[in-house]
Amino acid sequence: MAGGFNARRAPNPGYFPHISATEAGIISINQPLEEQFVERLPSPQGVALAILGACAREDVSMAEVARLVQTDPALSGRLLERANAAAQGGRPVIAIAQAVNRLGLEAVKQLALCFSLVDQYSKGKCQAFDYAHFWSHSLLMGVAMQEFGALQKLGSPDELFTCGLLAQVGRLALATAYPEEYSRLLASGARGVQLLALEREQLHLDHLHLSRELMTRWGIPGVLVEPVQWHEDPALSLLPNRSRPWYLCQTLHLAARLGDFGLAKKAEQTHQTTELTEAASQLGLKADALGEHVDSTLAQWQSWATRLSIKAPPSVAFDRIVEDHLYVQTTSESLWLRVLVVEDDPAVRRLLQTWLERECQHTVAVAHNGREALALAVDFAPHIVITDWRMPEMDGLEMCRVLRSSNWGQSVYVLMLTAAELESELVLAFDAGVDDYVSKPPNLRALGARLKGAWRYVKLREAAEQDSKRLTDMAAELALTNRRLQLAAMTDPLTALANRRAGLQALSQAWSAAKRHNDALTLLSFDIDHFKAINDRYGHAAGDLVLQRAAQTLRQAARKEDTVCRWGGEEFLVVSPKVLQGEGLLAAERLRRAVAALVVRYENQDIEVRVSVGIATWNNTLVDQDELIAQVDKALYAAKAGGRNGLAVFKDGRAHCVQV
Repeated sequence: MAGGFNARRAPNPGYFPHISATEAGIISINQPLEEQFVERLPSPQGVALAILGACAREDVSMAEVARLVQTDPALSGRLLERANAAAQGGRPVIAIAQAVNRLGLEAVKQLALCFSLVDQYSKGKCQAFDYAHFWSHSLLMGVAMQEFGALQKLGSPDELFTCGLLAQVGRLALATAYPEEYSRLLASGARGVQLLALEREQLHLDHLHLSRELMTRWGIPGVLVEPVQWHEDPALSLLPNRSRPWYLCQTLHLAARLGDFGLAKKAEQTHQTTELTEAASQLGLKADALGEHVDSTLAQWQSWATRLSIKAPPSVAFDRIVEDHLYVQTTSESLWLRVLVVEDDPAVRRLLQTWLERECQHTVAVAHNGREALALAVDFAPHIVITDWRMPEMDGLEMCRVLRSSNWGQSVYVLMLTAAELESELVLAFDAGVDDYVSKPPNLRALGARLKGAWRYVKLREAAEQDSKRLTDMAAELALTNRRLQLAAMTDPLTALANRRAGLQALSQAWSAAKRHNDALTLLSFDIDHFKAINDRYGHAAGDLVLQRAAQTLRQAARKEDTVCRWGGEEFLVVSPKVLQGEGLLAAERLRRAVAALVVRYENQDIEVRVSVGIATWNNTLVDQDELIAQVDKALYAAKAGGRNGLAVFKDGRAHCVQV
């Protein structure tokens, strides 16, 4: 193995794809992980492992999971905190069963997984891997995903938290599976794209691949896993523009930048505000609103860090850091322009530097050759470069070509100092990207006149960039507004489920797929029993709360492939693609029991909720989807007529009440 790595410990290349053929070079999962390698990867243990196993069964109950949680006091306390945070000021939860019921099985499973990994892998054998920094950064990413994901309405807070916390778990996996090899790799100082390339070269996989694979194995929903592989550089993303995965990817990228910002030293934070602002602008978040969300995220991060015994340094208000950064920029701009002088002749270099600083009041940096100038330009960010043509190591012409090859270098104004007067040589200079020239030895009066022209160019370019940025911000804001309007048009405002329009759209897609592939499709119709009596006895506010809690229960208990929508009034419809009639009966009973276990607390009174369920399954004799809807309606009426709180299925031309 190259680079001194132990080939005995490295994964078998036959089990891993090498660099993918995708444009981004991301490794695709197209072969199974070697089991011996899997055994060395991070994995949950104890109660968390038992919860994951229980939740994998379709017949698992809330009560069973609650009993498992109660065996771990630390996990119990953390879930109670999460449940009470989710209540947003409502009646506090004091029982584990209530906490599990409020959070839902999926959230409990994911949170148990996260807390287990944090506890078990707080330290390890990889010397160059900073475990404390990793978990602090990952925790901040989790909280940031929760904060900024809520603004975009990208999913439930707990799922977003899990996505952010585990997005870079592949780094921990490599440190755990290959402590010595990965330590040497990290010691090279490689970061970003270079680190990914080294991981692929030395280990035949990278941490993005492992993050995605582990999250998939742990049952994290695919829509949250897919953006993970792109979040370090969303510009390479192949995700559909402005789709939900695209927004998740951009939000993960923002969370990662905020993780870097929160753990950086104060001097470094001032330079990272620009990256944060740019990442936020991709999501349509304006700079003046960013500070409030950053400060809220950092405060939550420090609170969670205390509970999980993770280090989180104190933070300064984001707006204060931005103000300090702007002050430094304004002070520099008040000296008119930043000028980089590139000259190997000491006498000429001193002449230009003294004149530019004392007479013209510019900010000046000097370099002895083109190579030194390019390294200096990255930090100095000059408006104007005054360069000699012929210099050792790299001459002015080659430096100009390299400068123009970068995006930021194209905006720099370049003045060439040259003794050349031949037309062919001057054409060569302008072809290389030079904007103007001054003969050597330099005439300061002529140079001053050319600097005035350069100043006008710089100011016009800055104005154009500001106008372009305003147009980009307006376009992003318009796109975000349109997306929110589209989402609102397809969402029921009371329950936050898909509305009837969205349900019909999902049914139409499932119907087309069933006909095309002769596949299964089942509809489940749920109607809350005696809902009018609930409204009459407790009031419409209580009825709305019952609808919300029933909707939440159905959504959490249904498969992720199902579409759960509010069909109208107290009726809900579940569109279940690729589900046969027998499977639909089992699913309907499981959902009915989940709702029956629901007790809604309203003004010190407990309201029990029951539902009747109708089931109808597609077959190739049906003319259209309206006929399938009519069948499920008849089945629902039969369930109501059969005594409620039960199931009825449409079969053999009529509806039958059934027991499961």
